[in-house]
Amino acid sequence: MKSKEPKFLRDFGKRIADVRRKKGITQEKLAFAVGVSPTYIGFIENGKRNPTIMNIYKISKVLNISLKELFSVFS
Repeated sequence: MKSKEPKFLRDFGKRIADVRRKKGITQEKLAFAVGVSPTYIGFIENGKRNPTIMNIYKISKVLNISLKELFSVFS
């Protein structure tokens, strides 16, 4: 299972980045609204950080996307 974790994190980060771009939101604006640094958002989008469920929830709210929809590409 450990070997799949980095791929999942990269795919999840790409999903967040894709949704963010489609909504026309910069990393900086997303970070400010979530209450984290833009660097942290960049790390998430590049699959280098494993965000907490609370930060995932906040990101989904700012992007105006349900958690179900955010994760739908993984089912």
